[in-house]
Amino acid sequence: MSLHIGYQPWQTARWAHATAGVWRVLVRLLVACLVVGAAPAWAQPDTVPIWMMRHALAPGYGDPSDMVLGRCETQRTLNDVGRSQAQAAGAWLKARGLSPAEVLASPWCRTMETAALLGVGQVTAHPGLASFFQRGDAQTIQAALVQRVQQYVQGPMVKPLVLVTHQVNISAYTGRGVASGEILEVRVNAAGQAASQRSVWLPN
Repeated sequence: MSLHIGYQPWQTARWAHATAGVWRVLVRLLVACLVVGAAPAWAQPDTVPIWMMRHALAPGYGDPSDMVLGRCETQRTLNDVGRSQAQAAGAWLKARGLSPAEVLASPWCRTMETAALLGVGQVTAHPGLASFFQRGDAQTIQAALVQRVQQYVQGPMVKPLVLVTHQVNISAYTGRGVASGEILEVRVNAAGQAASQRSVWLPN
């Protein structure tokens, strides 16, 4: 003798409804996991990435007292190690699809040369990246940087933004010190301010 258990229509409907509810919960959990996995812990919501680099190795400290902007012989400049660092940094950027880029640099010779050796885009000097170590007004320069980043974030952002500047500028903007040639990925908000940062490339 076989035992047959039948389900009334209302029982079948209830079972189907309960099963659908379970599937909805599972789908929501899956989506949540994917979203969490897509955003690293250091990233904050409503931010976009830019790349900020300290100029490559230029032996010495500061600049001579008789330094003249635009005359490289009066400034600290890259040595051969620094040039190799800049080229290696450019290869790293290219390997990650960050070329062509919009490249802005401090008007100092060592930053302009570093930016050019990256080889990821035409280099434009920007006053918001100028060094204020031993000279210049830090508040004015930083304000110009924030304004320029804000313009980028609120614009079409056709290309990634790469900024090449100095230790003091990066520290003031991100709250973090960097080595010569180091690159930070900085998450910036709509106001042009740094929300978070992490080191992504460091010379050997």
